[in-house]
Amino acid sequence: MKVVVTRPEEKGIYFAKLLDREGFEPILIPTLDLVFKDVEVDLDKYDWIVFTSPRGAEGLFRILKEDDLKKIKDKKIGAIGVETAKEFKKIFNKDVDVVPEKYTAENLLEALQKVVKEDEKILIPTTPSTRDVLKKNLPNVDLVFVYSSEEPKDIKEKLEKLKEIVREEKENGKKIVLTFTSGLTAKNFFKNSDEELLNLLKDQYVVSIGPITKKNVDKYGFDSLIPSDEYTINGMLNVIKKLSE
Repeated sequence: MKVVVTRPEEKGIYFAKLLDREGFEPILIPTLDLVFKDVEVDLDKYDWIVFTSPRGAEGLFRILKEDDLKKIKDKKIGAIGVETAKEFKKIFNKDVDVVPEKYTAENLLEALQKVVKEDEKILIPTTPSTRDVLKKNLPNVDLVFVYSSEEPKDIKEKLEKLKEIVREEKENGKKIVLTFTSGLTAKNFFKNSDEELLNLLKDQYVVSIGPITKKNVDKYGFDSLIPSDEYTINGMLNVIKKLSE
């Protein structure tokens, strides 16, 4: 079964390897390019650092000087989910203090509200396209944009090729799986899809990483599936494996 991966290329390749190991045929169509930014941040001002994606952790690491890296051990850390927590630990060799049971900004907000003190200041390394749930609902929050998500120039060309793939699979009585790991990957995909492609995809499988992404995907006329266990690519992989049974 062919599986379309719309993640940014670096992370898309990782997802593609997982799919390949399970016998699926991944098709990489990145709908985002990640561009890391060179910005300055004063860590001394903050008690907490909260990450809403693995790329936030990578982006912060890229801008910190050696002395700043030592300060991380004294900070309290929040992460939106296990993948983000793993990335943070891999980069900074430190465990995360707060991870919500369900991996959404709303659940992270609820978890933080229980432990963040009123006078504590929070830094969120993120992207300008981030949802502003935490910024709106927590006091003393600063966002620092350590990366941006930009649209690849070749996306329309790749979507034209996808039409041919879907047609060929249909002729052979097969379906493809379309996957989305964020609302922005979905937005860029559908913004560049013409009516012909949308019609071809109507009876294909669509898998979203979690409820927030599903909400964004389903606006385009789909009823995408989400993992029942954890909102990660491993959870998505479990959904895809069931579809192939």
